[in-house]
Parts: sequence; C-alpha cells; structure tokens
Amino acid sequence: MPAPSLSTLDLAVIGVYFILVLYIGLRMAKRTHSGEDFFLAGRRLGWVPVGFSLFASNISSTTLVGLSGAAYTWGIAVSNYEWMAAFVLVFFAIFIIPYYLNARITTVPEFLGRRFDRRSRLYFSALTLFSNIVVDTAGTLFAGAIVLKVFYPELDLFTTCLCLALVSGLYTAAGGLAAVVYTDVLQALVLLIGACTVSYLSFAQLDFSWASVVAATPPQKLSLMLPLDDPNLPWLGTLVGVPILGFYFWCTNQFIVQRVLGARSIAHARWGALFAGFLKLAVLYIMVLPGVMAGMFLPVLDNADAVFPMLVTKLLPARAGWPGHGRLAGRHHVQY
Repeated sequence: MPAPSLSTLDLAVIGVYFILVLYIGLRMAKRTHSGEDFFLAGRRLGWVPVGFSLFASNISSTTLVGLSGAAYTWGIAVSNYEWMAAFVLVFFAIFIIPYYLNARITTVPEFLGRRFDRRSRLYFSALTLFSNIVVDTAGTLFAGAIVLKVFYPELDLFTTCLCLALVSGLYTAAGGLAAVVYTDVLQALVLLIGACTVSYLSFAQLDFSWASVVAATPPQKLSLMLPLDDPNLPWLGTLVGVPILGFYFWCTNQFIVQRVLGARSIAHARWGALFAGFLKLAVLYIMVLPGVMAGMFLPVLDNADAVFPMLVTKLLPARAGWPGHGRLAGRHHVQY
C-alpha cells in the first residue's frame, strides 16, 4: 500500500514542536547549577507539571500505539491497566509520598538502602536500570519508530530508534529533570488533544451511534472483565495481577517517582499524583475505544500496532474537511 504523505503544514508543526523542545532544554540548562537541580529540578515543581509529567511518562508512544492495537485485537479490557492506576495513585498520594519527601531522598534505591541495607539498594538499582532500558525505553523507541515508518517505510528501524534516543538524550542531558518534566507537559497536551480528536473523528465515522458499535462488535471486546480462561487478561488477573504491577510502576519505579521527588512540597506532590490519576481515567475513551471502533471501518491489518497511525493518516488528512467530509464507507472498501 502507498505510504501516507506529510504535507508542508504537517512538517511545519513537527518542526515547531522540536524547536519548542530544544528551547525548553536550553532554558532549563541555564537554571541547572547543582546535582539537585539536575536530578530533582531543584525541588521546585508544582502539582500541574508533576501531574502532566506522570501522565506523559506513562502514556508515551508505546502506550498510545499499544493500547489502540490491543483494543483492535482483543477489546477494551486492556484499559484495566489504565483505570486501575487511578486507585494506585490515590494510595500513593496518601500513604507513600510523605515517606519519600520527608526522607529527602534522590532515588528510590536510596530509600531502600536507608530502610534496609546496601544489598537491597544495589539489587533494586540493577533491576530498575535493566527494566527501564530493556522494557520502558526500548518499547518507547520502537513505538515511535513504528509511527515514523508508516510515513517513511524506507527508514531503517534501528537507525530510527537511535535517532529518537539521541534527540531525547540531548535535551535530557542539557536540562536534567526540569527539561524532561516541562517537555512532558508539552507532550501530554499534544497527546490529549490528538487522542481526543482521533476519538471524536472515529466516532464520527459511525455517525456517533453507540448502538452501531455494540451491534458490530463481539460482546467480549466490550467487556472489562474477561473469563477466567481468557489468554490475555482474565478477571482474576485484573483484580490481583494488575494492581501488583501498578504498585511497582507508580510507587517504586524510579522513572516515575523521580517526578514526585522534584515537587516543591508534599501537597504539590500529592495533588500532582491525583491529577495524573484523573487523566488516566480518560484513556478508555480517547485511546482504547478508537482502536475498537477502527475494526468497523479499517481493513484487517496484519500488524495491530499500526492501528493508531492508520487512524491518524485516514481521519486527519492534510486538506480534508471536518467529520462527515470524505467519510470512510466501510471496512472492506478502504483502499491502501
């Protein structure tokens, strides 16, 4: 199938985004004078950037692409990982954040070293480094490269991942945590606006008829709780396994907790965590359901991870009108 093309306006928007990211990195670099400035943004972060940063750190390209792809394949139960996070973040805000901030720590392994011993600190440091590099970072780079390859199929996957890593590494090394957090705010706004737009336009393809979605979608794809023998996420896994993963990710993962450690006070850290939990509740509607609805008007895709990029290219063409203009006729009549 021919690759979707990017218009001059598309490239201009991408260019402005990169300029803003570079500007934030350079501006934060001028305010970075110590280790605490670099690693914890000088402990000056308010609750709004903390909340947006927590959300954007979790809902990166990995999650955006993966959620839509999983929903396209096996339904909305994948959103259990998202709404469950809201409850975990409430627990985190009430019970764990005060311990972290009162201890004035820089890292979670440091907290474990003080609470237990040096061995626990070293073990958790190694575990954190391995998981953040092999799981989180690798997945994020891969998802970003998949999106770019939709537009430029000739790109080499490894080279694209390397370039994305270099770009993000440059502004991180320059401005430290403050640069990361404030670029996360920008990224969160872009993600929310873009996901809301794609969700709206996906529903518009179905004439805003939820009855049509229900009628055309297998019931198990619209069920949050799947049978116990389900190979993807049985109900017991939702109630037991998902919270365990959530407590690790939101309460002990340095990648996430570092944002909270940079808050200017316990109150700001708590409100930031609660704000992130509130944003997570919207994920079902703006990122998961479009993947389900895509099954009604996109052809069968060999690679489910391509669902969200295909929604973007088909619903947001450069010169198309607003919903209802050039509407896709049906699943089997879309040509690629």
